[in-house]
Amino acid sequence: MTKKPVPNIGEKHRRGISITLVLLDQALCEFEQWARGRQAQSVLYKETNDLSPGQRKRVLAEVAEIRVVLRELRDTLRLEGETQSAAGAIWRASLGLWEHLAELEGKHLKRYGTPPAGLADYLKPRIEQVEAGLERIRVIVGGKATE
Repeated sequence: MTKKPVPNIGEKHRRGISITLVLLDQALCEFEQWARGRQAQSVLYKETNDLSPGQRKRVLAEVAEIRVVLRELRDTLRLEGETQSAAGAIWRASLGLWEHLAELEGKHLKRYGTPPAGLADYLKPRIEQVEAGLERIRVIVGGKATE
């Protein structure tokens, strides 16, 4: 790569570039986890890690190469990184799920057609249980719960 003079960028450009590159770096972290064998499994969500050993090795090599470029950009353009705490990420995600859970209420289910009789009554207390659990998680990670 030919060295060119680095343009003097303003704070708005610096922030905009940083945000995009932070998102890229987050994705690279996930790619790296899969390349290292991540295969999460839960009740309704399951990952199948179908990467071959060769693919894993090549993905890790490409991630490393991209990170070289990211380091150069960070250092040269004086970009700000982002530190995400687990507690903050859990809090935001659990709060963000509220909207999706609200869509499981009877009135919202009509968008898929007329729901079967009793479906809304069946879902309501279970969704309320899930919402209450998410609220407790928000309290736990928000530091408001007793240890």
